[in-house]
Amino acid sequence: MDPSAFEFSLSMPGDVRLVGAVRDLAAHAAAYAKLEARVADGLARQVAAATEAAIVASGAQDAPVDVRFVREAGTLTVSIGLDADAAAAWPPSAEAGLTVEASRAGTRETCRITQRLA
Repeated sequence: MDPSAFEFSLSMPGDVRLVGAVRDLAAHAAAYAKLEARVADGLARQVAAATEAAIVASGAQDAPVDVRFVREAGTLTVSIGLDADAAAAWPPSAEAGLTVEASRAGTRETCRITQRLA
């Protein structure tokens, strides 16, 4: 594992008290990938908002939410996945170079937040 290529994931209970921890992990991953502070902060804010949206969409106390961080070939992508009957209200991207894409397969919903790297 090095700043140009890494991957790690976690599964957490859907508890809004953990959103700050996920935000901090996103900030740490962005800093490790050597994103400038402004870009890292924007990514961390986006990941926190999407994590909160996933928790709300789960509709069940402590339903599992999976978070995966992948740094490869010019991008840092954070995927947030959950099983939910209803679609999550994923927040749109407001940052330059940051894209948000959602997909659904059955009850499995995934949001991919991708930051292009300079």
